[in-house]
Amino acid sequence: MEAEAQECSAPVSANISDSSAPPVLNISGRAKSVWNAPRIRGKKKPPAVLDAPKVNPNTFPAILSRILLKTDAPPVAPPKFNPADGTQYLCFLCLEKPESRKRVYHMFITTSRQLASNYEHTRKLYENRKEYIYTNNISVETVCARALYRLVQKKFTDVQWNKLGNVFETDMVGCRDSWGISNRVYALRIEEHERLFNYIKFLSSTKS
Repeated sequence: MEAEAQECSAPVSANISDSSAPPVLNISGRAKSVWNAPRIRGKKKPPAVLDAPKVNPNTFPAILSRILLKTDAPPVAPPKFNPADGTQYLCFLCLEKPESRKRVYHMFITTSRQLASNYEHTRKLYENRKEYIYTNNISVETVCARALYRLVQKKFTDVQWNKLGNVFETDMVGCRDSWGISNRVYALRIEEHERLFNYIKFLSSTKS
């Protein structure tokens, strides 16, 4: 009877874990599989396929930074630039000297962005000089203001220039001769533009 009791109790004691045994430290880093965990049935989901980024002027800086800089942060946006801000002008501040019966034209070059500020700066040069009276402005848009500036100095031989070559005087003939000065400058602008375009055509023909 004692032998039969030992045989019956042997398999039972094999399945019972000894709670008094010390815990074993897992240093392998492998996760222990849980054999009693229920299995999840069904098909595995395929990995999500990300769409290729669309390249356009808005996304291109971010894509380029990912490739070159290895970061998702887009580069700092450049300052906004308006091409019209670079339009060149040849300008004349029109003044009168009533005592000497002269008209004075102060010539300078500028861009559309600085047009108003440069006129204001030039006008203040004569603000405290009582012999001068401000009358008008002449602004001529041109491709190359410096070239037109030099052409006016060369062609206006019937006026009296100052030493710097940026201010000239004319006699008071008629009510206002600023229109005549403006027409002469516009005619020189057409002449200068034709010269520049012909030079561009010459360069393109020699390259071909």
